[in-house]
Amino acid sequence: MRRGPTGSQRTLVAVYSLPTESFTSLIWLCVHMLEAPRYKKPPVSEALIDIRIDSLPSEKFHLLESLTSRLAAKYPNKKLRYKFEGGVQIEGTKVVASPVASGVHGLWLESEDQKGIMQLRLDGFTHNRMKPDPYEVWPGWESMREEARQVWEIYAAALNLTQITRLAVRYINQIVIPGSTIELYDYFTAPPRIPPDLPFQDILDFSNSVTIKVPKYKALAVVRHYPIQQIYPGAIAVALDIDVSRPGKVPLDSFPVWETLDQLRELKNTIFEASLLHRTKELFNK
Repeated sequence: MRRGPTGSQRTLVAVYSLPTESFTSLIWLCVHMLEAPRYKKPPVSEALIDIRIDSLPSEKFHLLESLTSRLAAKYPNKKLRYKFEGGVQIEGTKVVASPVASGVHGLWLESEDQKGIMQLRLDGFTHNRMKPDPYEVWPGWESMREEARQVWEIYAAALNLTQITRLAVRYINQIVIPGSTIELYDYFTAPPRIPPDLPFQDILDFSNSVTIKVPKYKALAVVRHYPIQQIYPGAIAVALDIDVSRPGKVPLDSFPVWETLDQLRELKNTIFEASLLHRTKELFNK
């Protein structure tokens, strides 16, 4: 992979260097005025809905365990999640490791096809929807949202929750681009780049991340690009990983949890569209 040529295709890169207020206003405008196009085969390989709570003591784990029978028909595969805590101390010139404490922290429940996952933890709830093959049809946000909502309500009632501390939507997109060598700037609006004056321009590996503040939604968006090691004959795979979150404690009885998750998903869509060039989007409709 190599740095792309300079020119008109780099116009959208300037969005990332705008002042925070201008960039936020642009995103807000896009979210309210544009509806993200629907693709035949969206490139998402994994999507998550994540709801965090204040961590509960391990004595509450039996409340999670009691839910497995209610969810076993749809999520028959169960694994325990453990939490490990340790540390180090400096004693003179020596570094001494303190004992590692561990304990059961939650449950990992999988559907029979391993594409639907529910994580029920003492510090929160996560629904993962997997699509390992980028050429598969994606079931859509509405299906995923409803599946998560049903299990969340069971989880929240069992733990008698009154507030949450963070909401998030994350989509990991697997962009499969034909060719053994590609120009990243031919497909992405703000990919990693090598300084243009260097005489060597071949990229062997890369990873970049930008965190965007969106005051309108009291949200943060983290956008990452990195290579995917999955091997596709005659193609290169690049991840466009978008994590949109709303941190902060809010009461469950009066806060619109699912409407807020809808807004975070719309914001994710806006960032996705702004991150890709037209020729990349055409790949999702073939």
